[in-house]
Amino acid sequence: MMNDTKSLEERLEAHPELKEHILALLDVAESGLRRADDVEEELIEKVKGLGQQVMQDWAERGEQAADQSFRESGEKVVSNGKKNSTGTRALGKSP
Repeated sequence: MMNDTKSLEERLEAHPELKEHILALLDVAESGLRRADDVEEELIEKVKGLGQQVMQDWAERGEQAADQSFRESGEKVVSNGKKNSTGTRALGKSP
């Protein structure tokens, strides 16, 4: 497992949006809802939100890592300007 040296609280502090979703799940667990169907409905909604936030955080970290790697590589981005071609002429046809 990654981050074995950090506590759960430290890890959640690094991801405040995820922390809010986890707290919302705990709120459902500690709620006074009486029917299992009500709890299930709330959990489905909360877990979907949590999953979306995890995917967003994961994508942002990947993008940041790729950007950092590119910057460290020292490569330069070269822009050749806008393409002027509208395509290639069909073969076998005269103009």
